[in-house]
Amino acid sequence: MSNLLTTQFYNFHLEQKSKLIEFAGWDMPFSYDGTLKEHNYVRNDCGFFDVSHMGRIVLNIDQIENISKLICSNIVNLENTKALYTIFTDINGKALDDVIFWKFENKLVLICNASNREKISKHLTNNNIEFEDQTFDTSLIAIQGPNSAKHLKKLLDLPEHFSAKDSGEYIYARTGYTGEDGFEIMFDNSKVEEMLNFITNNDIKPCGLGSRDTLRLEASLPLYGFELTEEISPVEANLKWVLTNENNYLGKDVIDNELNNGNHKVLKKFVIDSKKIARSGTKVKSKNVNGVVTSGNYSPILDKSIGFVLFDSSPESDLLEFDIRGNFIEGNIINKRFLR
Repeated sequence: MSNLLTTQFYNFHLEQKSKLIEFAGWDMPFSYDGTLKEHNYVRNDCGFFDVSHMGRIVLNIDQIENISKLICSNIVNLENTKALYTIFTDINGKALDDVIFWKFENKLVLICNASNREKISKHLTNNNIEFEDQTFDTSLIAIQGPNSAKHLKKLLDLPEHFSAKDSGEYIYARTGYTGEDGFEIMFDNSKVEEMLNFITNNDIKPCGLGSRDTLRLEASLPLYGFELTEEISPVEANLKWVLTNENNYLGKDVIDNELNNGNHKVLKKFVIDSKKIARSGTKVKSKNVNGVVTSGNYSPILDKSIGFVLFDSSPESDLLEFDIRGNFIEGNIINKRFLR
């Protein structure tokens, strides 16, 4: 008998005959109609993701000063009803988790990765921060794609990009993990059936973790455990834009040292003009330094293999050689987003 956790949408996933996999201790849908089809639903129309496995932690606004000492961005000066992507750092300046905060007048809603919910909860407790873990009392979905707003305006008062609202029934933000316009919506478990009826009536296609990964990769977005870990800092993950000088957060001295001396690992994006995928762990050679692929997959839009590679230091050449199952395949570093 499985000991995996299940979301409130589990019976729906079974009814839709989704392919289920274990992910961070949860039984989650990998695909329904196939990853490629689901990828294209989101790029061209609209798709629905059950992301209720992710942690949902609510904090009173009076905890904001204490929170600001643990994250590498300025949340204190963030306007109310705004969303903030940031990173919890440790004393060594490495990433404990990358998260989203939704800021309201009286509270903060923290969305963390499923694999890190217990770690972040313990981190908050160890730093005397009071919170309420609402992960198991609520559900979280993402509706993503160019037509997502057209559908959701029937149900919600839509915020601007990277803004959040609390209607009383739903707490939601115009955010996502696909590179498309979209929304992430949190609600009490009692409203799951109502939300499923809305999704079904509007023919919003269900999508699984397979397409979620190809979509985020095309959008040049990192995945915790791959591009960010307790061995990889925000500087090394090429996320310098999240860093602030306005608060003295945990590990800031180490991060400032990395910024000043350049002595750190370097994450780069790559493209292989082929469908041969350089997956996580693939060894990479450049002119002066070796690296390893952190994430790699096939891009349905570009019709090429894409991904991230982590080097010990900055490569001098954009030309790379990948060892894909004993075959040496050429690829190139690119210094722009895979998709605009």
